[in-house]
Amino acid sequence: MSEHCQVFHAGERRVQARAGVSESYVDQVAPYVRDQMPEQHVAFFESLPVLFMGVPDTQGWPWAVVSFAAPGQLCDATPGELKVHARPALGQLLGLEFTPGTRIGVLGLDLASRRRNRMNGTLLAPDAVADMAPAGLRIGVDQSFGNCPQYIQQREVDWAGEQAKAPVSREVSLDAEAALNDEATWNDEEVRALLAQADTFFIATRAGELDEAAPNGVDVSHRGGRPGFLHLNADGSLSFPDFAGNRFFNTLGNIELDSRVSLLIPDFITGEALIFKGHARIDWNPQRAALVEGAERIVDVVPEQILHVAHVLPAQGRLIERSPALEQTGDWPAADESPLSLRRLRVIDKVRESEVITSFYLAPWPEAGPEHEPAEIDAYQAGQFLTLRLASTPDKLLTCGEIPVMRSYSISQAWRAGHGAYRISVRRDPKGLASRLLHDEIAVGDVLEAAPPAGNFVLQDSPAPIVLLSSGVGITPMIAMLDTLVQQAEAGHPPHGEVFFLHAARDGGELAFAEVLNVWARGHAWLHVHIALSRPSEADLVAGRHQSEGRLELVSLAGSLPGLASSHVYLCGSEGFMRAQYAALMALGLPRERLHHEFFGLGSLEQRDTLAVAQSADFQASLPERTQVTFTPRVAAGQSAASAAGITRQWTPEQGSLLELAEQSGVNTLSSCRSGRCGSCALRLIEGEIKYPEPPQAGVAQGQVLMCCAYPAGEAPLVIQTL
Repeated sequence: MSEHCQVFHAGERRVQARAGVSESYVDQVAPYVRDQMPEQHVAFFESLPVLFMGVPDTQGWPWAVVSFAAPGQLCDATPGELKVHARPALGQLLGLEFTPGTRIGVLGLDLASRRRNRMNGTLLAPDAVADMAPAGLRIGVDQSFGNCPQYIQQREVDWAGEQAKAPVSREVSLDAEAALNDEATWNDEEVRALLAQADTFFIATRAGELDEAAPNGVDVSHRGGRPGFLHLNADGSLSFPDFAGNRFFNTLGNIELDSRVSLLIPDFITGEALIFKGHARIDWNPQRAALVEGAERIVDVVPEQILHVAHVLPAQGRLIERSPALEQTGDWPAADESPLSLRRLRVIDKVRESEVITSFYLAPWPEAGPEHEPAEIDAYQAGQFLTLRLASTPDKLLTCGEIPVMRSYSISQAWRAGHGAYRISVRRDPKGLASRLLHDEIAVGDVLEAAPPAGNFVLQDSPAPIVLLSSGVGITPMIAMLDTLVQQAEAGHPPHGEVFFLHAARDGGELAFAEVLNVWARGHAWLHVHIALSRPSEADLVAGRHQSEGRLELVSLAGSLPGLASSHVYLCGSEGFMRAQYAALMALGLPRERLHHEFFGLGSLEQRDTLAVAQSADFQASLPERTQVTFTPRVAAGQSAASAAGITRQWTPEQGSLLELAEQSGVNTLSSCRSGRCGSCALRLIEGEIKYPEPPQAGVAQGQVLMCCAYPAGEAPLVIQTL
């Protein structure tokens, strides 16, 4: 076994490999992780007035806590042992485990000099001979190593002050309504205020197993950034950027094996702190990391418990200077500028609609659950979709290579005021990564992430007849549109004209929503349903589930569709089905402006010989004749710019959008909707100017470009940072 395998556990090595850390670098730094403290560390710890610790509770959950005393009175040290004369004051409040054998992480931090050293060890039995207070701790050294001073804010704190004040805690709620009913509960605004000014926090993590192996312990780590770098999301979760460090990845390596974490967020002016207990997850999406300058990845924390505690630290600490390293970092974009503004949704029901299609009911999290009424969902129009970012487990994103898997699914029921859930209906594709995960692994109670409803494939406000034309899982936006029309009719506002619901499926086993379609057709004279089964089974023939056999042929049905040329036709289905129906509709004289469709294939329904963009002549005329575009990869820490040379191509209008140029050039890109709705194709624009035919529906952060609908604005070169 190599030396670094004994120094770093499996989670740390896994993260190192994924972050591109070379084996040679790991071999080079491994000797700096010692099983004894060097003399300079011994002297350093003995001089400290404060220690930050990671200590597990009786259930094994790691907590970030702090002990402090007058300088020179807190610690005694030898190369193999650290004696701490004062246990963390938060120990009783959090139910911490201080029995011999407990694994403990220790961070020695001198805020005035920005010096820090780490020591992870094991709690030893009290030494009756030693001159140490009964409340002290003996910690045997398992691993000792130094840390660089990056991101540490220089502060002056009187650690000898206010020693006698015991911590006072209260529960914190991010639910504003609950706060109004409980005077002892902080509300959302107070939490936001503290987080907005926080430039430092401490995070405690643990290895998957706390056994005797030296790397398998508890760790506590310092994180620093610009005020507000610990970001409170709309759903109550926290996110923070992971900046370049020593590449050991002790914190992220622990999270890779065990998602349980706690955060200690101090206010050095008041001595108060917020304590978050929750589950963490590493988001490796480089597009999301690009939202914060200097970030290499993003870590998300979903809280289970939040405490506000007074008297955690001495009050009236003074900021001297923020870290110079922060000049290389940035701030989070405003909420309305982020292309990945995601909301957590819990699966509250899972209903099988056919042999291949299953519906998922998704309600806002964390409000959804058996003990709560589901919260209100965002209003949407029938025909719109949700873009989901999927996770293979609650704390690990599903990825294809390094790219998180994102998929767009039509919402398959009408919106109703006061209704607490979305419904998406997904066809299981035996070769589909996302659909197999949803069908086979995702269960009631699991949490997904979704962007707000989007899309312009919606019902038009017109008195003309309506034709809803679909195949397979393309029925999902159509059933939502029909649900809307039925809902309006039951409220006393039936459609002005007739409605024809035409759907093609292979057989009755594939057909979804057959029962509700029959109920609606019997109850509303304006509705005409026609089901075509291409290969009906014997059971289908007996049950009479369909009106025709074979392919759905519009030409043969035209006689039963009076006024087709004056109807509004809505089309959704497989690419082949949609191309065939498009050609048939044009041949039957339907004006192009009366055809509305949701199309995710390459090119367009017009089936031109080259990849095309459906843009106006005026917009095409406004484009430059050619532009040099360079796709440059992100330079990782320790990597030279030369080794990360990009790809340069000449763009011309015939090549279409920048996404199409990237795909033609073999550049690794992420995309989903291809129409500017989901935001998944956003990349960083380093140089040059771009333009959109019209503002994209997805928000675009400053300095980013939405590749699927962007074009060069002029002949000046473009430089785009890729994945």
